[in-house]
Amino acid sequence: MGHVKNKQKRKRRKRMKVLVTGHRGRIGVVIVEQLVTAGHTVVGFDRADGDDILDGNAVRGAIAGCDAVIHLASLLGGPKDDPDEIMRVGLQGAWHVLAGAEAARVQRVVYFSSVNALGVFMGLQPPRYLPIDDAHPPNPVSPYGVAKRLGEEMCRHFTEKTGIATICLRPPWVAPVEAYTWMRARLDKGGDAEWKPAWEYGAFCDVRDVATAAALALTCPDPGHVTLLLCADDIASDTPSRQMAAKVHPDVPWQGGPAYEAEPFKALVDNARAKAVLGWRPLYGWGPHRRI
Repeated sequence: MGHVKNKQKRKRRKRMKVLVTGHRGRIGVVIVEQLVTAGHTVVGFDRADGDDILDGNAVRGAIAGCDAVIHLASLLGGPKDDPDEIMRVGLQGAWHVLAGAEAARVQRVVYFSSVNALGVFMGLQPPRYLPIDDAHPPNPVSPYGVAKRLGEEMCRHFTEKTGIATICLRPPWVAPVEAYTWMRARLDKGGDAEWKPAWEYGAFCDVRDVATAAALALTCPDPGHVTLLLCADDIASDTPSRQMAAKVHPDVPWQGGPAYEAEPFKALVDNARAKAVLGWRPLYGWGPHRRI
């Protein structure tokens, strides 16, 4: 009987009250849906509701009483975004979240970073090697990438100081459900449409898989501080990964190994660490094995 009670207690502990910043955004709404389905209670914080991530008191008030935070609120680093505002929202916002998380003694913080923290996406510079993994040296050069990378470092120092786990997720382009149709249309154009003006390594992650990763990050074994690349298991291309890499980046060292002989369309962004830490497996991909 005591064993049954202990199991019930463990299940109850996994049900959390979670602050989700940016919860009305394209990724946030899917995360909220998954959290609610899993039995968590969600507290939203979004500028669409008049909330301001630059208001430290408001952020701390929203976190009070929560068990965890998923921090999504950010500018997207688009061409119309002001670089100063990208840095203010990215860094001051992250600081407010971490300060509030410390005051509330939450169990963990899930911080949405980006592959742009590495500085090799958006055609900015070639990678040191392919496939790209979480050990790739970060060298961000855009305001958005710099803000995300510094946000990761803030999380690392926060964990060292407080002992509260920080899990930094690094997704590439997050694909909505309807994206597969126009992805297919782009590939059907042929020519250089696939890699110009900038090649993104055929990397994407379905929004449903991204949301699952965020939900798993709340309850996985405590990793301390960690950065995790998210990606579908396969490249969004009709050209095998090794062949595409040789075409676009012929001078970049290839470290793919025999795995790419067995799986010729295997993604060029390595998601192995996310799988190991989170117990995560992306269900949606580009090839015929996808589950959509």
